[in-house]
Formats: sequence, structure tokens, C-alpha cells
Amino acid sequence: MRHPKAVTLKWCCLGAGAVLVALLLSGADAVAAENAENWRTTYDLVMRWVNFAIIAILMVKFAKTPIKNFLSDRKGQIEKKIKSYEEQKEAIQKNVAESQKTLTHSQARFDKIRQTIIEGGKKRKQEIIEDAQRESQMLLEATRHKIEHQIREARDTIRAEMIESAIALAEKKLPAEITAADQQKLTDLFLAGTEGK
Repeated sequence: MRHPKAVTLKWCCLGAGAVLVALLLSGADAVAAENAENWRTTYDLVMRWVNFAIIAILMVKFAKTPIKNFLSDRKGQIEKKIKSYEEQKEAIQKNVAESQKTLTHSQARFDKIRQTIIEGGKKRKQEIIEDAQRESQMLLEATRHKIEHQIREARDTIRAEMIESAIALAEKKLPAEITAADQQKLTDLFLAGTEGK
């Protein structure tokens, strides 16, 4: 059984041939009726149709299968490209979903790290405050000891100055009040004390 398109094409070619024959026959009458210049345009028109019919027949006869194969191959290539693009699209959508999931996980992790840093900062702040309070306590203690030491030194200095003043005053007043007999007694007491040792 013949393919319907081949039958249709055959009838088209036969129809084109019939049209050409009719044109040629009508062209012969026109040539006889008119002068030699007018028949040339009709001849050119007929030859154009003849050329068209020849090209159409050759295309159907020889180019039908290659064109069909080309279109079939092209269709296969396009289907492969579409499939490839769909696979790429699915892969990209999967990557986007994974990236979104990673971003959400990273945000939660970032919040946790930030909270840990804030808590660590608060703890460190409290430690710094406690250290500062201990250091201020130690400074106050050291200052108090220093002041007490300075007061003791001042008392000792004042006491030493008072003793020196008393001795100096005694040295001034005593020679006038001590007699030779008092000096002799003091000397005897001193000598007795040294002999006893």
C-alpha cells in the first residue's frame, strides 16, 4: 500500500504537468495571434513552472528521506537537550533546596554562637567587676597598712625628737645643778656597777 502523501504528491505533479501543457497550448495560440515579442513572456512563465515542477519532483524523489532523517535527528537532539535542561533544572532546584537548608542551619548555629558569646561576655564582665573589687580591697588594705606604718614612724620620730629635746634641755640645766659631790657619787655608782659585772 502506498503512502497517502506519495499519492497526493504524484497527483500534484500530474496536475502541474497538465497546467504546463495547457499553458503551452494556449501559448501557441497566443504566439500565432500576436507578434514575436509577446510570446516570449508566456514562454518564460511556462519555463518557470516547468523548472518548479522539476525541482519539486527531484526534491520529493531524492531529498525526502534525507530531510525526513534530518528532521527526525533534529527532533531527537532537541528532545535530548530538553531532557538535559530539565535534569539541570532539577539539579539546580535540589542545590537551591540544600542551600536553603544549609542557610537555615547556619542561621540557627549563628544564633547559638551569638548567644554563647553574649553569655560569655556577661560572665567575663562579672569576673572583671569582681577582680576590680578585689583589687580595690587590696589597695585599700595596702593603703591602710601604709598609713598605719607612716603614723608609727611619725610617732617614733616625734618620740625621738622629744627625747633629744629633753636630753638637750637636761644637758643645759644639769651642769648648773650638779655639784662636785654629785659627780663623785655618780662616778662611784658607775664603777661599782662595772665591778659587779
